[in-house]
Amino acid sequence: MSRRGLPGGPPPPEVLDLPLNPLLEEPAFLRPQRRTRARRARRSLTARVALILQLAGGTLVAVAAAWTGYARVMASDRLKVGRVEVRGSQFLSEGEVRELLGPAVGENILGLDIDALKARLRSSPWVADAVVGRTLPDTLRVEITERVPLALAEMERLYLMDGEGGLIDIYGPRTAAFDLPIVRGLQGLEGEARRDRAQRAGALLRDLGELAAEISEVFVEPSGDLRIVLRGPGEVLLLGDPPYHKRFVTFLGLRRDLVEKAPHAEYFDLRFRGRIYARTAEPLPVTPPEPVAADPPGSVLPPSVPGEAGAAPPAGEPGEPAPATESLPPAPIGAAPATTETAPAATGDGSFAFAAARLPAEPNPRR
Repeated sequence: MSRRGLPGGPPPPEVLDLPLNPLLEEPAFLRPQRRTRARRARRSLTARVALILQLAGGTLVAVAAAWTGYARVMASDRLKVGRVEVRGSQFLSEGEVRELLGPAVGENILGLDIDALKARLRSSPWVADAVVGRTLPDTLRVEITERVPLALAEMERLYLMDGEGGLIDIYGPRTAAFDLPIVRGLQGLEGEARRDRAQRAGALLRDLGELAAEISEVFVEPSGDLRIVLRGPGEVLLLGDPPYHKRFVTFLGLRRDLVEKAPHAEYFDLRFRGRIYARTAEPLPVTPPEPVAADPPGSVLPPSVPGEAGAAPPAGEPGEPAPATESLPPAPIGAAPATTETAPAATGDGSFAFAAARLPAEPNPRR
């Protein structure tokens, strides 16, 4: 016998003589040939209802906690808008900006509708664009881009007008500090026609920049040409299509000389490339030729030499004096040099062509 009570020694012979089935092979692993599925115990209806109630209760508690936290944050006095920082405002005051923002001041900063605030600011004719931002806990930042008035548009009343031809505000005591040129030729027009004329005048003033201070009035012709009245002596210029700046600078450099040569000019026409033409209501005086004394009968005169005193005028120009040639001072710095070709040539109908100066070459001339 062994320690555990089992018989020792060799096995009995009846065990060794047990017959074995050679057709059956024992698998390498002792696993059953068919798998049996363990069936889970089905929960009862009561258990299911209890689980649903538990989930619903947990969800309700979470929502209630979130709502309570949100309500406390929204009701916090620390998050109410108390400061408004305004940038970019030149004409509108901070008080007027606060009025445009409406009830935003004092409201919770997290509950503000930023797009609605931008729309309220842009409703002002002075505001071209606006940017609104929040800085926690209580600061509202507003950056405004104002429309800049460049002229006074004359219609049924005077209006401040920007460079795009848009009307900003009525000219009155509040805006009397603006000393701007007056744009005429807009009365009696509606819609697109008035907008087109206003835009032509605005394009002129934008192109001239600071030189627009030299202009007193701009009249927009039905043809689209611009009749400009300058400050001071009140010379009148006629301009067509842009660019305007170079031609205007050249005229200002030759202004005194041109006025001396054409003191009665109704206007100076700058629409042509390389020349300035003038028109006057009074024809220019033409100097008649001096009378020549009659020669005694039988006398023989030597042949006339052109250029000598007493010489006969050239053929085809009886009695007309040769045109005088003068020179003008150079154009201002930055402009092409200007030279005078001829003196005014009368046309007999009160107008004359005055080839006063050669302007700098410009692309795409009108004529």
